[in-house]
Amino acid sequence: MGLFIAVFILILSISGVLLMHPEEFGIEKLQISGKYLPAKYFKVHQAHHGIQSLVSSSASRQVLFVGTDIGIYRSRDGGNTWLQTNQGLFDLNIHSIVIDPNDPNLIYSGTGRGVFKSYDGGDTWNDWFDETTGLTHSNIHDLVLHPDNSEILFAATDGGIFQSLDAGENWQPIFTECPIQIIRFSAANTNILYASGESGTFRSNTGGHDWNRVWENTIPTITSLVSLNTDPEFLYSGTPTGLYKSFNGGRNWVQDPTFKKTSIGAIFIKPSNLSEIFVGNGGRFYFSKDGGDSWENLTSLTQKLNGSSSTSVDLRITSITSLSKNSLYVGTTLGLFFSEDGGENWSVIDLLGAANQLSPDEMKMDAVKLVTEIHTGRFFGSYFFMLIDFATLGIVFLVVSGILIAYYRARIKNRKKLGEGLVVDRVIERTETTNELSTESQEIHDMIAHITEHIEKCQLVYMDQEKKEIAEISRHLNKLDKKMHRLMNNLGELKKASEN
Repeated sequence: MGLFIAVFILILSISGVLLMHPEEFGIEKLQISGKYLPAKYFKVHQAHHGIQSLVSSSASRQVLFVGTDIGIYRSRDGGNTWLQTNQGLFDLNIHSIVIDPNDPNLIYSGTGRGVFKSYDGGDTWNDWFDETTGLTHSNIHDLVLHPDNSEILFAATDGGIFQSLDAGENWQPIFTECPIQIIRFSAANTNILYASGESGTFRSNTGGHDWNRVWENTIPTITSLVSLNTDPEFLYSGTPTGLYKSFNGGRNWVQDPTFKKTSIGAIFIKPSNLSEIFVGNGGRFYFSKDGGDSWENLTSLTQKLNGSSSTSVDLRITSITSLSKNSLYVGTTLGLFFSEDGGENWSVIDLLGAANQLSPDEMKMDAVKLVTEIHTGRFFGSYFFMLIDFATLGIVFLVVSGILIAYYRARIKNRKKLGEGLVVDRVIERTETTNELSTESQEIHDMIAHITEHIEKCQLVYMDQEKKEIAEISRHLNKLDKKMHRLMNNLGELKKASEN
C-alpha cells in the first residue's frame, strides 16, 4: 500500500509540473499517435447521444458540425458520412459550435471547461481558452460571433457574459449579474444583443457595454430566440410555457395559441424565406409557411425513433438547421434526424463508428490532454480510483490505529509509574514500622537486662527463704528475654526483605 501511494504521488507530481510548464518541456503542441493510446479515446460507445449543438457552414452547403456530450462530429458531404474530430479537445461535452463566416476553417467550440479553437476546419483543436485568458467562468453555455467583426466573441457562462476582442486570446466580463444560458445578436441592428438565463432576459443597445432587464412581466424565461432582419424587428421566443411573437422589436408580445402551456426547444427560420418557420415542441415538429399565423404538425420524431406510436421515449428537439431548400437536420436529446423532403419523411443518422474511420496512425491526441488525463487518473480507468480509495482507507486505518496504540502505551506507562510509586511507599512504610519495632524491642531488652541485674543483687542480699521466689522470677524473665531475642531476629529478617 505504501509503495502504491508513493507511485501515485510521483505520477501526480510529475504530471502536475508538466501541466504547469508545457512550453518549457516542449509538450504544448506535441501530438501522440493513437497506436500508443487506449482505444477508449477514439471509440463511440453509443449510437444515440444528445445533440447539444448543430450548425452548418455558410461557405459550403455540404458541411455540418454536431456537438454532443462525447465530442464533435463533422460531415463534409451533406450528412452521408460522419467523422468524430476530437483531437486536442480537453473536454468532450460540447455545448456550442460557431463557424467564422469569413474563414470556414476557423471554428470555435464552447465546452464545460472553456473555449477551444480550430484553424483547420475542425481536424484538430490547437488553442484552448480558460481561466488563464480571463475566462474565469469556463462552463460555456453559448457562443456567438459579432456579425460584422469575427474577431469579437461573446460567451454565455455561469458567471454572466464574457467578451473577447482578439479572437479568443483574451477575455473580460461585461455582465456579471446572473448566469446566462443563451446570447443572440439582433438581425436588424448589430449593436443590440439579447441574453437570457433563469433569472430573466437582458438587452444591450450598446454592443454589450450596458445591459438592462427586459420583458420581466411579459414573457417567461427564454430558452430559444430568433431575430429577423425586418423593420420593425420580428422576434420569436421559445419558452417553457409556449411560443411568443413580437413584431415591433420586443415592445409587445403575443403568445401563439398553438403552443400554449407547452415547452419550445428550438426555432429555425430559413434564410431564403423568412416566412417559413420550423418549431420543435418536445418530440413534435411543426412548420409554418406564413410567419407563424398557422401551423402544420409534420411528424412526431418519438414515433420515428420507436417505430411505433409509443411515447415512452423521452425525446426533445434541441436544434434545427438546413443545407438546401428541402433538407432538414434536427438535433434531439436522443440523436440526429434527417429529412430530404421538407419534414414529410425522416431517417435517423447513426453516428456509431464514426470515430473509427481513421486508422490508429492517423488518430492523434494532444500531449497536454494526455498528461491531463494521467494527472486526473482517467487514463488508468475506474480501477485506479478504486485503488486510490483503498489506499486512502488504509492510510486512515494506519493513522487511527497509530493513535490508539500510542494512547494505550501512554496509559500502560502511567500505570507502571503509579504501581512503582505504591511499591516504594509500601516498602517505606514497612521499613519505618520495622525500625520502630526494633527500637521498642531493644528498649524492652535493655529494661529486662536491667531488672535481671537488680534481681541478681537481691539474691545476694535477701535471706535463703526468699531466694526460691526470686529464682522463679528470674526464670520467667529469662524466658521473656529469649522471646524478645527471637522477635528481634524476625524483625531483622523482615527489614532485609523490605530493603531488597
